[in-house]
Order: sequence, then structure tokens, then C-alpha cells
Amino acid sequence: DVSDEDAEAAIRQFAEITGTDEVLGHTILQDVNWSLDRALEVFYGGNVRNDENGYVEVVTPPPRAVAPSQSDDKATTSGDMTGFEISLLSWNIDGLDGNSLSTRMTAVYKIVARISADFVFLQEVVDRDIDKLMKLKNFYNVYFSNRESLYFTAILVSNALSVRNHEVIHYPNSGMDRTLQIVEGTLGPFQIFLLNTHLESMAEHSNKRREQLELCLHRIDTISKAHPDALIFFGGDLNLRDKELSGLPSGFADAWIAGGSPKSEEYTWDTRTNTNKQTFHGARCRFDRLFYKAQPLKKVKFVLEGKQLIRTCLCYPSDHWAIHSTFSV
Repeated sequence: DVSDEDAEAAIRQFAEITGTDEVLGHTILQDVNWSLDRALEVFYGGNVRNDENGYVEVVTPPPRAVAPSQSDDKATTSGDMTGFEISLLSWNIDGLDGNSLSTRMTAVYKIVARISADFVFLQEVVDRDIDKLMKLKNFYNVYFSNRESLYFTAILVSNALSVRNHEVIHYPNSGMDRTLQIVEGTLGPFQIFLLNTHLESMAEHSNKRREQLELCLHRIDTISKAHPDALIFFGGDLNLRDKELSGLPSGFADAWIAGGSPKSEEYTWDTRTNTNKQTFHGARCRFDRLFYKAQPLKKVKFVLEGKQLIRTCLCYPSDHWAIHSTFSV
């Protein structure tokens, strides 16, 4: 194990060499067992070396923009999807919790930028310290739901997506100003629909949540029937208990299940391992879910992100883990 002193020294050196901050350094170093050389290789895409004096030399600068997974144009037609891959990140970033908010939002920004998913669904976004998240506009086009609300959702899309329409549906039964956010666009020859939502919270609002979910499922079913060749992704913080989901429309699948139902990636709100909400210690739920149109995307990788403890404030970026799914033919 690495001592706290050695870890902090590595974080400082990483920040000095890369010209970034210590939050990003901590995020990457923890993933590579605190090896400074390996962390620099991750940051610079492997393009680093030590010169004859032992100093780190950058061979090429890191990319500044998120490139779409299929940027090599292998997939040229909707009928030929050889090599096609697409990724999506969904995360409730807990903006309503004011504790260490600025530091946490900086960590969220760094993690989202590092993962570089093609599309990002965010829930519980707030205007306070939103400048940290707005840096992501260097990589994405950003669409918000209802910014006049106390908190809201956001869909971030790769610059490669040509957006045709952005729609926000307010749930008529919501007492929490919850919405369904929809972005429609094209990526090369592919038509894509992205649906991000934050359903009603708490167990006592199960009936409202079921009604909201039914509206969402009806919407993706309608889209699927009207656009049979489209790629459709629906998810977010659904606050779902398993008994509240009776089934999915024909042709749709749950990304976690399709990815093999890994037990280590099951609970997205896990107070046994995430200490941000100690009042609920012991509770574990799969609140955050991602559903998608299964054809022609047959292969799914599913992992949880955002599990790095921020040493400066001894908390995690959010009380939720982020869902990161990669889909391929």
C-alpha cells in the first residue's frame, strides 16, 4: 500500500507536470496504483517518455475533444455496422448536496472528460458551481431541461452528433418538477434518440414513479415503431425498485443485464461503500438504469464509475456511482 505522504506527493507532481489540478491527479493515480509514470501515460495517451536526465517529456499533447467511437468511419451505412461502437455515461451528480460542491463538481468534470463517452446523461444538476461542468462544452454540445428549476437534467452529446430536435416533457403528476428530456439527432447514417430522466424520489411516491415510467416506456415504444432502424437509449436516475418495473417494450434491453449482470456493478446507490450519505448507511439500490434498443447492438460492457474518494474532502464526487455502458455490434 502507498502511504498518504507518497500519494500526496505523486498527486502534486502529476499536477505540476500536466498543468492540471490535483483532483484529476488523484482520479488517475488511484486507478493505476499510484504509479506516476503510468498515470502520465494514461493522461497523455501513452505518448510520454523519460529523457536522458530522467525528466518526463511529452511527445504529443493530449487530445482536446471527445471523438465519437466510430470516428474511423468503419460504419458507413446503416446496413454495414462493422466496427461500430457507441458509449454512454449516466450520472446523478447530487448537486443538491452543498457539501464540498465545488470540489465534487470539479471531480465530476474530470471524470466525464476522462471517460469521453459519446453521450452523457446528468441528473440533479444545479446552477451553483455549474461553471465547472460548463467546461465540458469544449467536448460536447450541452442541452438542459428546465434550468429555472432548483435542479434539472442535462444531455451532453458529442460534437459529431447533428442534433435535429430537443424536447422537454414535464411530468403532470410530479411534485418535484421532474421531466423527461429527449434529444434526437444523426451520427453519420444513424438516427439516434437519447432520453434522459430523473423519476420521482422516495418509496412513498412509488405510484407517481410508476406513472412516469409508463409515460417513458410508451414514448420509446412509439419512437421505435415510427423509426425501426433508429438507435434508442433511455435512462437516468429512475429511483426504481425491481417490483415497479413489469417489463420493457419489445426489442428493448437493460444494459446491466445485457452486460452479464455483474454483481460488482449492480448497486448504483450503495451506502455501504459510498459514505456521502451516512444517514442511510446500509441501503443498496439499483436506482440508476439504462435501457436501449437491443438490435443491432449485441455486445454490451457495463461498469460503474466515480468510485474514487476525493482525499481533500474525504468524500466521493456523488452519492451515486455513474453508469458507463459501451455498445457494439
